[in-house]
Amino acid sequence: MLRELVAARVYLRETVTALRALAAPGPPAADLPAAAAEVVARALAAVARVDEATVAVMRERRPRS
Repeated sequence: MLRELVAARVYLRETVTALRALAAPGPPAADLPAAAAEVVARALAAVARVDEATVAVMRERRPRS
């Protein structure tokens, strides 16, 4: 489970990087920057949720002493 969360986070971060490149200022298509910016925001929120889930799993797996 933890490996899947880490892999999902890596994939999401790569997606965010690619989307940020699309949203960068320059000569893009008409509404692409606004649309890409929203997708970046949603992807970042997904990364945060994956991070929270990863921390929760790690806490559950932590040996209790």
